[in-house]
Amino acid sequence: MAHFINIVNYFSRWISIVSVFALIGMMLLTSSDVVLRYCGYPIKGTFDIVGLLGTVVIALPIAYTQILRRHVAMEFMASRGPKFVQTIISSIICLLSIGMYALISWQCTLLGTKMWRVGVVSSTIEIPIFPFVYIVAIGCALNCFVHLIDLYKLFANLKGE
Repeated sequence: MAHFINIVNYFSRWISIVSVFALIGMMLLTSSDVVLRYCGYPIKGTFDIVGLLGTVVIALPIAYTQILRRHVAMEFMASRGPKFVQTIISSIICLLSIGMYALISWQCTLLGTKMWRVGVVSSTIEIPIFPFVYIVAIGCALNCFVHLIDLYKLFANLKGE
C-alpha cells in the first residue's frame, strides 16, 4: 500500500506543477493581450485560451490540495466525541467524497467522448474542448484515489490504537 500511496502523491504533485504553468500561461497571455490591445493589436482567442487553461488550473491540483489538507473542512462534528465516532463520521465523509468525485469523473469522461465525436470546439479559434473535459475527469479520478488512501489511513489508525 505504501508504494500505491507514493505513486498517487508523486502524480498529484506532478500535475499540480502542470497547473502552475497553466496559471503562468494565463497570466502572461492576459497581460500580453492587454498591452497589445492598447497598441491596437489584440491577441485573437485570448478569451478561449484563458477559459480552457482555467479548467487545468482548477481541476489538476484538487488531489494535491486534498493531500496537503488545504481544502475547507467542516471538522466541528468530526472532532467531537470518541475516536471511534470520529472515525465513522470521517469515513462516511470519505465515502461520499469518493462517490461524488467518481461520478464527476465518469460523467466528464462521457461528456468528453461525446464532444470528441461531435467535434465541439471553442468559439473564436476553434480549439477542441474534449481534452480539457478529460483533464477535469483525470483530476477528479485522482482525488478519488487520495480519498481512498485517506479512508485506508483512517482504519489503519483505528486498528493501531
